[in-house]
Amino acid sequence: MFFIGVLGIGNKNKNLGTVSFKCTGCISEIFSLMELSRTFNIFFIPIFKYSKEYIIICNSCKSIYKLKKSSILKVLEFKNVEYEDIENIILETNTCPHCGTSIVKDFSYCPKCGKALK
Repeated sequence: MFFIGVLGIGNKNKNLGTVSFKCTGCISEIFSLMELSRTFNIFFIPIFKYSKEYIIICNSCKSIYKLKKSSILKVLEFKNVEYEDIENIILETNTCPHCGTSIVKDFSYCPKCGKALK
């Protein structure tokens, strides 16, 4: 948070619930929908929000995807995200969907549990 006297600028993160999306890193389908915004503050009290962005975070592997602003109303209504709703991938981790071990993307079998990955 940045302050000049009694005025300041801060960040606000709000969890909007869970949505369904097929993760490309671990094949999980449960994601948290987050609203990230900047706030203008007076004495640490947020007065108004600006610069809103929406992201989804995989609950299993913590991969992060940024949503298109044009798709957010549809996502909030149906609680489902499609691949065309994604603007870009911020962070993609690859984990085994069976045991959660971090793996290299090219592996065919998990080095820890031995189960097939594809």
